Amino acid sequence: MRPEAGSLRRRLLLWLSLPVVAFIAIDAYASYRAALATAQLAFDRLLVTSAHALGDLIRLEGGELQITLPHAALELYDGEADITGRGEGTRSRMVYRVGFLNGEYLAGEPSVTPYAGIAPVHPRYGVRLALYDTQLSQQALRMAALWQPVESHEGLRYVVIQVGEPSAYRAQLAQSILWQTLGRQALLLVLLLGLVWTVSTVALRPLRELARRLERRIAADLAPLALPQAPQELRPVVGAFNGLLQRVGEAQALQQRFVADASHQLRTPLSVLQLHAHAGLRGDMPAREALEQIASTTQRTGRVVQQLLTWNRARASLPRDQLADVDLRDVLEEVAVELSPLIAARHQSFQLDAAPCPWHGPVWMVQEIVANLLHNAMRYTSDGGALSLALVQGEGRVEIRVQDDGPGLSAQMERDLFVPFVTSDTAGRGAGLGLAICRDLAAACQGHLRVRNQVVDGQVRGLQATLLLPADTGHSTASESPP
Repeated sequence: MRPEAGSLRRRLLLWLSLPVVAFIAIDAYASYRAALATAQLAFDRLLVTSAHALGDLIRLEGGELQITLPHAALELYDGEADITGRGEGTRSRMVYRVGFLNGEYLAGEPSVTPYAGIAPVHPRYGVRLALYDTQLSQQALRMAALWQPVESHEGLRYVVIQVGEPSAYRAQLAQSILWQTLGRQALLLVLLLGLVWTVSTVALRPLRELARRLERRIAADLAPLALPQAPQELRPVVGAFNGLLQRVGEAQALQQRFVADASHQLRTPLSVLQLHAHAGLRGDMPAREALEQIASTTQRTGRVVQQLLTWNRARASLPRDQLADVDLRDVLEEVAVELSPLIAARHQSFQLDAAPCPWHGPVWMVQEIVANLLHNAMRYTSDGGALSLALVQGEGRVEIRVQDDGPGLSAQMERDLFVPFVTSDTAGRGAGLGLAICRDLAAACQGHLRVRNQVVDGQVRGLQATLLLPADTGHSTASESPP
């Protein structure tokens, strides 16, 4: 059992929110990394500036190097700052140490580990400077070590000025920026989804209007649905629905026509059967004669019913399972063999002229057409007459010709040739259902039926019925729906 489809709006929100959330996550991570890098660069610059400031405070007194920090500088190296923006003080005490190249302590925090070695000239600041991470009392520090030349009683000497601060300060600042960014983007996401929900509700209003109009329709109303204000995306649905209504209407018309034709044709035979049965029961005619009349009428009625069913099939769509690969010569031979007893009973000559002809299409339709045409030719040809069946292959088409040497068609019969149940001949001959069935079957095969008199020296010398078929109807006649 297939699960029910969910709401279109929910699916739209889901498929919109997933990429937006992914984008927010990626953007938040990139923003966090950018904020961290910016904080690192800014505070590294502050450390370098502080180191230079400390270097400017070193002086020679009594033959020794001294460093004295003013009160404002002491606040810088020992204070609290609000880095979260929420009024919360976070400890950000800066530490420093000044010493000689050999590690000898001069001023500052003695517990700071002296920098070992000599740093290269920094490409950004143009001085000997090292920026590195270290530990102090199990606390991560970011340090700047600056090599500063100073005058002493021994001459020019280098001191190493180390300034650092806790690394957590920078991470907390970057996290604060991250959470602020996430808060704004989450609010933006909520507003976006609310807007999508509102817009989708308005956009889907024509669908609800279409559903209401369909619910108000009665079953017999097959008129096309008119939605002049329908949006462009809904027009294919309306067009497809109107096409379905048209096909349903055509199928309904065919069904009604079939019922009308059947009732028209069966009313008279049934009345005749009833009269014969009553006559036999009343003794107005011998029982055997009444049964013979009933049998004859039943046989004719069965033939009419069979023709009606075949005609109804001819007007229906052709499914794929009725297509086959055959040799048309074999089909013609099969029909000729089936009718040969009737031809022989009337002492009529018959000639079949057909070469092998592979073909793909509805075989039963071709059999029905040829059988009908041969049956008509045999019926309207006198005893001892001549019949012929030929298969002619042309470029892109196949012709099946049925000829006889009968009286041909009168002008009235030519006019009403394909009109069912019309008697248009002085001799009482009419078209019946046979030729109408053949015409519709030929159309179902994407072919054409042509019936003409054969005229020789200005005189009618029989009739020729030609079925013209495309060389391959396999792709052009198949219904689009699967069998």
